[in-house]
Amino acid sequence: MNILVTNDDGIESKGLWALAKAMSRVGTVTVIAPDKERSGVGSSLSLHNGISISEVSSSIAGVSAYAIGGTPSDCVMLGINRLARSGIDLVVSGINPGPNIGRDIHYSGTVMATLQGYFRKIPSMAVSLYPKTRQEVLDFDFAGEIAEKLALNIKNGKLKTNAIINVNVPNLPENQIKGIITTRTADTGYVRLSEVEGDKVVNYKLELDKLFNSSMTQGTDIWAIHSGYISVSLLRFEVDHREVLPSIKACVKAIDDEFLGNARKRTN
Repeated sequence: MNILVTNDDGIESKGLWALAKAMSRVGTVTVIAPDKERSGVGSSLSLHNGISISEVSSSIAGVSAYAIGGTPSDCVMLGINRLARSGIDLVVSGINPGPNIGRDIHYSGTVMATLQGYFRKIPSMAVSLYPKTRQEVLDFDFAGEIAEKLALNIKNGKLKTNAIINVNVPNLPENQIKGIITTRTADTGYVRLSEVEGDKVVNYKLELDKLFNSSMTQGTDIWAIHSGYISVSLLRFEVDHREVLPSIKACVKAIDDEFLGNARKRTN
């Protein structure tokens, strides 16, 4: 299995290399990551700037690595189309030092990097770690082991899905983890405006405590990681909303008749 490992925290991130090490136990790994932190860029692509590509040294035997002067999505696109030595069978992004949960996954460079695999029907997974405080020592290796188990099940065909697998692991000792459960994505987020001066936004703020206090619906990703469970959510991103098209057909036709009908009659 050929695995592309990326992230949004940059090529020197400890979480990236912990993930690469875990994935190297599953298959042949190519690491392709931004040359600096690119958090919060979502699915952004570098359309108007040149993208630098630099091969970097790897501390893991058999793993090749590249630093990209672009976004996480750039990294995956370049990996799939150019840099990987052979076809990619799995895209894995992370390990992010903070959760990617609720509606704010749309901003996440970690999660949105996997879109490029998803669009190409390549199994894709995002992995994040949830510390309750900024002072905690992050156990990236444990989160990597969880990713490894999921990747092995993808490899052997036991885990089949055409959705992105979004994994959030509480930063707790293994004996305090209550289990691994599948969850749905909460409909709230934790990104807030921190300060506004006139018409200028000064910065954004992550307010996890406020989020958890107000969004503890059982069965959601937010509830799970706050309660000590590893959350596994399945994400799909569709462009259109086909189910409602029939219900608006009559309305659109009426607008067409009113505004364009007379013009068509004159032309005919």
